[in-house]
Amino acid sequence: MLELWHIWVIAGLVLWIVEIFTPGFVAGVFGTACLIVAPFAGTDSTFKAQLLVFGVATAVMSLGIRPLILKHFCRTEAKISTNVDALIGKAGLVTETIDHASGTGRVKIGGEVWRAITPDESRIDVGVKVAVRAVEGCKVVVEITSNTERKSS
Repeated sequence: MLELWHIWVIAGLVLWIVEIFTPGFVAGVFGTACLIVAPFAGTDSTFKAQLLVFGVATAVMSLGIRPLILKHFCRTEAKISTNVDALIGKAGLVTETIDHASGTGRVKIGGEVWRAITPDESRIDVGVKVAVRAVEGCKVVVEITSNTERKSS
């Protein structure tokens, strides 16, 4: 026959198994509290005393240990830009005149050639250094870098 301490241990183990499949270290807090109560249940302490120990253990785990665990495992570091997001801010060189009226414009950025447009529909001639400001579909939106004069016609 199951004794009360067996139930606390089983509940703790089940909650830890649930914790494996869920994020946030919530079920683990309750599972650990159950495992802390199990020895008290084995000494024939009253059920009220067991609930008190469970409550205190849960509070200590929630307020003390859970934030430390989340800080360690769920770091909020700056995300590294990848794919087209990594292009924003990069420098490029105009390889085909960017002209909104004729629908032309290509820019070489880091060894790749991209279709390019300007945000103000201005013209930029071949050989001008530009910086990528945004990516719209398969086009990059570029502006002339500050150290280069604008060439328009």
